[in-house]
Amino acid sequence: MRKFLLFAVLITVSFAMACAPAANNSTANKPANAANATNASNTNTGANAAAVESEIKKAVADMAASLQKGDVAAMEKLYTDNYMFVAPDGSVVNGSDRIASMKSGETKYDSISYDEVSVRSNAEGNGAVSISRATVKGTNLGKPVDGQYRVTHVWSKTKDGWKLASGQTTPITSASGPAKSSTNSNAAAPANSNSNGGK
Repeated sequence: MRKFLLFAVLITVSFAMACAPAANNSTANKPANAANATNASNTNTGANAAAVESEIKKAVADMAASLQKGDVAAMEKLYTDNYMFVAPDGSVVNGSDRIASMKSGETKYDSISYDEVSVRSNAEGNGAVSISRATVKGTNLGKPVDGQYRVTHVWSKTKDGWKLASGQTTPITSASGPAKSSTNSNAAAPANSNSNGGK
């Protein structure tokens, strides 16, 4: 009788296992599929991040060219409606103030260039922060500028392309390494700490 019972249990278990693979296969594949989806998502994010980095670096270079030429129209298009700029002396101005300063001649650059540009973007690819080193000579907001500055820009992607939402500039007052980036160039050199550098 025990042998018969054991035999019946084994047959029942075998039958149950034979019917189960379809359910188990879909469950077993879920982690693999989830992992594949995650990998695909990471790949897309990586590709998007690389595209955003390239676009922002171009925007930074274009901005430097516009500032050096005193191209007010280009800068008006570049700033978001709520753009804010924090100068090295701690003063805060908005986009209208910056444009008015350019129009009046209080902001005029003899030379301005950016290097050591490092870019980080959000997962959606519609926001980014760039940190760079600006080498500047000229006048900004009525004050002479001549030296190197560490600059942080906050970018927002709009229907009209990348726009500048915020800028903050800090004078480089001692020899320090460049911002961490895959595009690092030479280490920053000591710089004059005049206030109100770039952008």
